[in-house]
Amino acid sequence: MIKEAVEDYRRYKLDKEINNRPVQVLDPERAEYATRTWKDVRVGDILIVTKDQQFPADLLFLTAETEEGTCYIETMNLDGETNLKIKKAPDETKDLGEQDFIQFREAAIECEGPNARLYQFTGNLLLDGKTLPISPNAILLRGCNLRNTEKIVGAVIYAGHETKIFKNAAPAPSKRSHVERIVDKIIFFMFFLLFSFCIVGAIFFAVWTKDRMDGHWYLAPTKKTDQYDPDNAGFVGFASFITSFILYGYLIPISLYVSMELVKIAQSMGYINNDRDMYHADTDTPALARTSNLNEELGMVNTILSDKTGTLTRNVMEFFKCSIAGVSYGAGITEIEKANAQRKGITLDGREKPEAAKFRERYFNFYDDRLMGDAWFTAKDSDTIEMFFRLLAVCHTVIPDGQPEPATIKYEAESPDEAALVVAAKAFGFFFFKRTNTTVSVREHTVRGVEDVEYEVLNVLEFNSTRKRMSVVIKHRSQDKIIIFTKGADTVIYERLDPSYATNEAMKESTGRHMEEFGAAGLRTLCLSYAEVDRDWYNSVWLPEWVAAKTSLEDRDDKVAEVSEKIERNLRLLGCTAIEDKLQEGVPQCIKQLALAGIRIWVLTGDKMETAINIGYACSLLQEDMMQFNVTVYGVEDVEQAEARGDKQEAERLAHKAVAHSLATTEKTMNENEGTPFAIVIDGKALSYALSKELAPLFLSVGTRCKAVVCCRVSPLQKAQVTKLVRSKGDTTLAIGDGANDVGMIQSAHIGVGISGQEGMQAVMSSDFAIAQFRFLVPLLLVHGRYCYKRIARMVLFFFYKNMLFGVTIFVFNAFNNFSGQFIYNDFYMTLFNVVFTALTPVVIGIFDRDVDKAMALKYPGLYMQGQRNEYFNFRAIVLWLMSSLYQTAIIMVFILWGCRSTVSDRADGNPYTMWQTGLLMFSCVVVTVHFQVIQVIDQWTWAHHVSIWLSMAVWWFYLLAYGAFPLSLSSDLYYLFIGVSAPSAQYWLFLLLVPTACQLPDFFLRLAKKQLAPFDHTIVQEIQKKMKREGRQSVEETGLEQSILSNIFSQKSSVNRGYVPPYDPRSRFYGLVSSGARQSGRIETGARNPVLTHLDNELTDNPYRNRKKSTLPGITALPMVTSSAGTLVAPRLAEPPPPPSVVPVAESRQFPQQQQAALSAPAAMYDGIGQAASQPCGLNGGDKMPSSGSDAPAQSSVPLTPLGARGSLQPLQPRRLPPLVQGSSCGSLANTPGAIASPASTGPLPPPENAGQQEREILATYESALKH
Repeated sequence: MIKEAVEDYRRYKLDKEINNRPVQVLDPERAEYATRTWKDVRVGDILIVTKDQQFPADLLFLTAETEEGTCYIETMNLDGETNLKIKKAPDETKDLGEQDFIQFREAAIECEGPNARLYQFTGNLLLDGKTLPISPNAILLRGCNLRNTEKIVGAVIYAGHETKIFKNAAPAPSKRSHVERIVDKIIFFMFFLLFSFCIVGAIFFAVWTKDRMDGHWYLAPTKKTDQYDPDNAGFVGFASFITSFILYGYLIPISLYVSMELVKIAQSMGYINNDRDMYHADTDTPALARTSNLNEELGMVNTILSDKTGTLTRNVMEFFKCSIAGVSYGAGITEIEKANAQRKGITLDGREKPEAAKFRERYFNFYDDRLMGDAWFTAKDSDTIEMFFRLLAVCHTVIPDGQPEPATIKYEAESPDEAALVVAAKAFGFFFFKRTNTTVSVREHTVRGVEDVEYEVLNVLEFNSTRKRMSVVIKHRSQDKIIIFTKGADTVIYERLDPSYATNEAMKESTGRHMEEFGAAGLRTLCLSYAEVDRDWYNSVWLPEWVAAKTSLEDRDDKVAEVSEKIERNLRLLGCTAIEDKLQEGVPQCIKQLALAGIRIWVLTGDKMETAINIGYACSLLQEDMMQFNVTVYGVEDVEQAEARGDKQEAERLAHKAVAHSLATTEKTMNENEGTPFAIVIDGKALSYALSKELAPLFLSVGTRCKAVVCCRVSPLQKAQVTKLVRSKGDTTLAIGDGANDVGMIQSAHIGVGISGQEGMQAVMSSDFAIAQFRFLVPLLLVHGRYCYKRIARMVLFFFYKNMLFGVTIFVFNAFNNFSGQFIYNDFYMTLFNVVFTALTPVVIGIFDRDVDKAMALKYPGLYMQGQRNEYFNFRAIVLWLMSSLYQTAIIMVFILWGCRSTVSDRADGNPYTMWQTGLLMFSCVVVTVHFQVIQVIDQWTWAHHVSIWLSMAVWWFYLLAYGAFPLSLSSDLYYLFIGVSAPSAQYWLFLLLVPTACQLPDFFLRLAKKQLAPFDHTIVQEIQKKMKREGRQSVEETGLEQSILSNIFSQKSSVNRGYVPPYDPRSRFYGLVSSGARQSGRIETGARNPVLTHLDNELTDNPYRNRKKSTLPGITALPMVTSSAGTLVAPRLAEPPPPPSVVPVAESRQFPQQQQAALSAPAAMYDGIGQAASQPCGLNGGDKMPSSGSDAPAQSSVPLTPLGARGSLQPLQPRRLPPLVQGSSCGSLANTPGAIASPASTGPLPPPENAGQQEREILATYESALKH
């Protein structure tokens, strides 16, 4: 309450300061501007705001002291963006002075009601009998600051709580983690248990009082009171219920939520916000946890839904290529092409021409000597090229800033794409340098020379996610022609081309082919077109409809879109542009890590399908071994015919049917290819049908079986719909994006992550966590998410455990006393149990506990699956902890109550144990037992663990010493109880040693058995970590454990680590400690192993020669390696020596994991954590194969030999599909090579060589060298 009172007072002071800020307001009565406070501003007032002041209300910008009628504002308080934005006043008012508004009485504003849409506004200015539509670019919102402009005049549209900033102040959608929801259920169960205890006690005591109270004369039954009246059993039961409710209330961990909040705040502010691995130095941006409620949810993510532009890519656009009049222009190789070529083993010449460097600038990375300078003047299609460049310079909403010189001018664009196109126009000789509300000015360098041309902008048909295009209607002042320029997605432009214009058909084919090529290179494409508009039709028919739509206050956007359709038709195709948006640093490695952690990734992008697919391959989202399904309605003949006939309903029905058939076929194929990794790519049009009520369950079923899903050409609404659909399955979803179009998706997911990128801060302001780069998801999830989940889960379980243990001891003792309400503990014991004696320990667990180091969590992303499976907070874990508390309660009660019932004195005064002495002993055992329980579950000790455990127990005994020394009037029953009675008693210390130990024995042996027989994933990694620390190693590679684990712990059969056979090495310090179940039974199984060990196949196969010396291989008649006609290495046939006695026979037909094959290959660079490379033996992915006899195998490849078979002959390796490597290593030289090693049987028997002994040594040396590496 005190905290809330202080916060309320601070808010009051802040509100008072804001409400009393001064502002200049026009006083119409006195015809002058007067100073008023913000709280006195009303709708309709005309204000003057000066430089660096905040706007006190939402204003219509009327005029400024600038020639263009523009001003600069900073929207930091509104959306977090620090870059300045330009606002423009209406042409009809921009030239007026501040004094002119004194007589400004014949004007009015009509607009929509107050709403939360920051970037949209629908309204009209009524001036001199004219109705003028108000652009959102003329609205100045409260909370923004005026910058770089001396003063402006504005009219108040919304004031006070009706302003947009207040409308957006509503709290974001409430999000609670899975753990919190489970905690609520456990709390409900504990209340149920509490009420059950109370009801049982009340009934029992009421019956006992009625039937037996009279027989107990020492309880003075004749001195009746309401609480113990045998004649009023009903009231006795009620009073007992109230007493029991208070007494057993310690079952409910009231302090749990407070402790959780403290722990989560510490996790967020202490760890996440200060992690240097998530700090982006280029932008000076650290990670930010904008809420602490979802820390543990980060450790349970099943599906990531990601935007592409600005999230996977840098959102730094560069004009890279183009196609004009069916001719492709531009040289160079994109990063996507380089990545795909590297994946396919192709070498590309990416050298740049020296002359291209002088043309490069920000947003422009293009060179083609056919277009640069004057070269295009003599081209065959120079008119089309000229119109293409003119469209780039005119069709946009960019605002120029600075001196009108090409070298110094800056462009303020709504998107980086717009800026790239305008800069490209400038580089091609069409320099856009000036804009007013009605004109754009371009300095054109054409065959006619250089001239400044002013175009009148009649209308701007703005881009939105539904239209997917943008148009401007212009009129050339000298030519008096009306032209519409339109640019947009190829699908929408092609639908609006003039069918009677013959050139369009040829252009469509060539431009489409070029767009496919550009898309394959990962470039963002945009189609450009134009048309001449009949002037009479424009003025008499279309323009009145446009004005009516633009001035409408209801459904303005829909009406404007409908009218726009009428003029955006009969277009002529000019070509297309191709813009490169490079991948962010570390994205491919990050996606590999996340995929190996068991996380499915869905990418939702506005790109066309070809571009999205190639970017998917470049960023390692899509893999060669995946079975890929493409779902689209484009190219479906029946649908295209229906659309050609204009039968919209039939086309939609057929498209819906086609999508349903495609999804059904996909599901059937998946069922027939179980075990194969799948990927699905679906475009926006097909997605709209897949999200329908009928097909959504099927689409969800198919999508969740895929390792990767790519949705193309999606709208912001579809992003949110897909997110809600995936969330409905119950999976924990994380949505990540960087722009305003990602806000719906971010708010719909369980966890929203915003990237502070080029598109502003809207996504960050709507998110739960903010990072600067996509690659920071790896430490955010695999480190912080996993730690937070495990810490919170363990802390909560410990809370319920200790409260259950404590509360049930009270219940049991009360039961011994016929539920009379007698308690064994002193009041202060019970009060301080949760707030002092056991308060620090769970907090330390929640903040400092961890099982493996950060580097190991990144090294083994498979550990993350523990959180996905909810291993630490599932029903089984909860029951085990509660059962443990019940068992320990039984031990404590039996030992203490039985041990203290003796009439033999254990005190100097000759008296036996009193009730308070028994309670002190029992409470001491409870305190020590709960802390011994913590000692068992701690994985890594820190100073905080030691302090919390030993200090908490010390505080208990210090309390007994201090409180017992108080005067008798204060300490009452505890007066010198510990010092004078319990401490000198040997029985007290004996019980304090034996009882907690007996309580912990079952847990101890259960954990030991689990560790030996069925270790958890983290237990395996802990062994590696311990070995590293024992030997002073800095990395896993240095331990020799990169493909083998020597510890006997991992040789045990279990559900997660089944069939491990350790190497035979009697000298190993780990060998023979505990016999392996697999070794004893002679069984060898390689399926269903611990996912952390999927890359350790050298030690998971039964190679009898592993770690042996040459002298242990008797009887081999060595033969030289031979080469088949195809150049493939063929294993020689050896003699048949008797197998060593410790070797488990292996069937000849056994297929060996490909990781074993790869262990004999050359090492490859592997991603390790964040931006680190470590030399690691390379494993092959599930789809990779060994060279076949018909392939050109590299001569330098290592010899792939298998262990001795049952008949003593070397058997060829067989390709086998396995789960992906946990470590995320990339493949070496054998990756993606089809075929298999040829069988030696195909070559026939070989004659023994003369120098067999020397050759035997060479073969064995080669073989052991391969195993070593």
